[in-house]
Amino acid sequence: MAQKLYGVVLAAAVALVPAAAWAQPMTVDEVVKLLDKDVSDSVITANIEKTGSYFNLSTEDLIELSEAGASDELVRYMIMRKPGGTPPATTGNGGEGGTNVTGRVSGDKSTTAPGKLVDLTVKVDGKYVVTSQADLNVWYAAYLDGKRIYYKDQWQSIYSFTTAETGVGTTKRTLEPGSFAVKVPAGTHTLALSCWSGRQVPTDDVGKANIIYSKQITAVEGQPLTVNLVGETDTTSDTFVIVR
Repeated sequence: MAQKLYGVVLAAAVALVPAAAWAQPMTVDEVVKLLDKDVSDSVITANIEKTGSYFNLSTEDLIELSEAGASDELVRYMIMRKPGGTPPATTGNGGEGGTNVTGRVSGDKSTTAPGKLVDLTVKVDGKYVVTSQADLNVWYAAYLDGKRIYYKDQWQSIYSFTTAETGVGTTKRTLEPGSFAVKVPAGTHTLALSCWSGRQVPTDDVGKANIIYSKQITAVEGQPLTVNLVGETDTTSDTFVIVR
């Protein structure tokens, strides 16, 4: 009899536990994986509600979601969703009993609370020409608040020649930074550009040690932002510099 009563009490206790407590809350990385598999917004939001997930999106998270193809509506849903209620545009369970889930921690933050994503275009006219007897990497990258958002590690042309007087073979490599476009969160950010050549493996540590341009930019919702720059090769130091 005691064993039967214990089973009844245990069943009742289990019934009182919210269903969301048994589900594993989703992370930003898991949302990105679903987007990469072309899972629809409605399915993703339904799973967010089912698992009782909440997000504290960083600048890095917003960029990663944008690059994965997240719609503005999905990003806004993730930003606005709070314990005890869903965003005004959605319906369903308020998600009570969920666990707070944060994105990856970053030391670089936007100085303005993130809102809608803004189109940012960076254009750099000019050529970086490197002449050397060594086999060099030629690399160009852009960072937003310390997070790499673009890189280019391919030169546009290679010209090899041998000096008649010395018989030494030399190679000239040319890189054109050109332009790129990304989506960034609304707010104030630090944009930095890096360009270098060398035998090192092109890592972010090396890239950040060769910053050629840095500027604070402000992205405003509904206003695409374009940064136009001109650079040239400084032959005295074999570096690429921004002249205007």
